Amino acid sequence: MDSVVLPDLWIPFPSRINPFEAEVAEHTTEWANRLGLITGETEAVRFAGESYARLVARLYPEASLPDLALAADLNSWFHVFDDQFELADVGRNLHLTRLLAERTEALLRGEPPGPAAGPLLLGVADLRARMRIRASDNWWARFSADLRQCLDGALWEVDNRISGKVPDPESYVHRKLDIAYVPPSFDLIELIEHFEVPAAIRHSPEYTTLRHEAGHVVVCTNDVIGLRRELLQGEFHNLVIVLWKANGGTLQDAVDEVERTIRIRIGRYLAAKDALEDRFDALRASEQVRVATRRCVTGFEDWMRGYLDWALETRRFTDAVLPGEVGSFHHELID
Repeated sequence: MDSVVLPDLWIPFPSRINPFEAEVAEHTTEWANRLGLITGETEAVRFAGESYARLVARLYPEASLPDLALAADLNSWFHVFDDQFELADVGRNLHLTRLLAERTEALLRGEPPGPAAGPLLLGVADLRARMRIRASDNWWARFSADLRQCLDGALWEVDNRISGKVPDPESYVHRKLDIAYVPPSFDLIELIEHFEVPAAIRHSPEYTTLRHEAGHVVVCTNDVIGLRRELLQGEFHNLVIVLWKANGGTLQDAVDEVERTIRIRIGRYLAAKDALEDRFDALRASEQVRVATRRCVTGFEDWMRGYLDWALETRRFTDAVLPGEVGSFHHELID
């Protein structure tokens, strides 16, 4: 890894940040402490260094304070939850992994937390209650379906780790958006904008392409910036590593290929953005719908650029945490 040169990634969108970052940092730290997601001094230092308030401040730069606080709590929960599969005891036991996924799904359906529920599951219940106040039934159905797909992706990852199976590039790319929790995170853009993109636009080839390509730019950025961390952890769910194993070239060759992929995907994104204007005309969309939809498209761009900016600032990728060094919440799965 020492001989590998990571590129300066080209993300041609403005760098922005929400002015409520400090208030949200205080809020989400208090929320995580109250639930018990932060279990001691080491976890507190790590939580602060990974800076999820800074992340959402970059991803949602125009969000109101209440909306940004919700986004910060959700993203904090996503990262703690994902680390259970990747670094904690849960991720070494497929039975526990399935239990965690099943109980999370039950909470998404509105079932009450059981008597053994602890920080992770109580966090789901809290987030669901707060989002249901804000969200329509249609939005919640999409968000919860997308999150269920992410849970399925987490099970796939754990199965691969336990068996030592490195996925092929096609399978990995097919799963990557889900294992990175991108679809429900992109759903949140509409909740924060207080606008739901009409189905005729959302399902159009142009908007579908925008969402798909933006998501893959984000996850490719993650895999480049997070490469050193995941090599140290022995993690292989990373496009650079998957390509390196599959193609037989050097690690630098794989890094360079992922950089080219980012450029290609941004090119497709920009072409789809232009084509979306013709789709508006074909659908005779009102000016109000056009303006609001463009704001959601800007949300994808804030995600692409904001994730890069955060990835270069956070300690999540520089302070590598090894498997077994993260506190496990598996006790809340045992009734």
